[in-house]
Amino acid sequence: MLVVPEGLRVEEVGEIVVALGIATDEEWEEALGRPRLEPLLRARPVGADLTGYLYPATYPLENDTTAESIVEAMVDAFSDAVSPAIRSQIEARGMTLHEVVTLASIIEREAVLPEERPLIASVFLNRLDSGIALYADPTVQFAITEGAEEEPADGWWKVELTLDDLAFDSPYNTYLVPGLPPGPIANPGLGAILAVLRPAESDFFYFVAKGDGSHAFAETLAEHEANVERYARP
Repeated sequence: MLVVPEGLRVEEVGEIVVALGIATDEEWEEALGRPRLEPLLRARPVGADLTGYLYPATYPLENDTTAESIVEAMVDAFSDAVSPAIRSQIEARGMTLHEVVTLASIIEREAVLPEERPLIASVFLNRLDSGIALYADPTVQFAITEGAEEEPADGWWKVELTLDDLAFDSPYNTYLVPGLPPGPIANPGLGAILAVLRPAESDFFYFVAKGDGSHAFAETLAEHEANVERYARP
């Protein structure tokens, strides 16, 4: 079985595939470059790769399983998960599929508890609607490692971001660039996608990790700063 958790980068999925002996690094890269795309994915922006569209799930392995067949299975699973009803909800929200998957990928990386996904979605949607930068750490984690040929010493998702990291010049850095990044930063599951389409109703604009997997949410910067001080790591 190939088990692909939610929230992984394409590179991390590749590491699992290679570790299982299904393919080499080179075969994985080649498979990513020539997938048989479902019609749903053909509307992606020109130049967009498959980040966000390799659906996290458990896939059976056969003797003749290849990197290409795995990529096709994951893309097919994504297309099946995003049902016609969900596609209608995406259209009703006034977003493109690519925008929804992009935001869902950020939510997937931010949320530890599944029940908080709709709340986190509401924060980001409130900020987008108000023209406020997202300030999402996972986008910086992605930006500083984008294009790396192998896993950096700090890992694909650097935990302790520095001021230099937050100032890293990249269209994916939502500390610097308002709005959504150019594309997904990871592969979200259906729960994160639905959180974008069915967010909690809130006036929250901020959240901070409490250290136990949950987050403290705030409507104002003053409330947020108090939460940051309260839950700051010792």
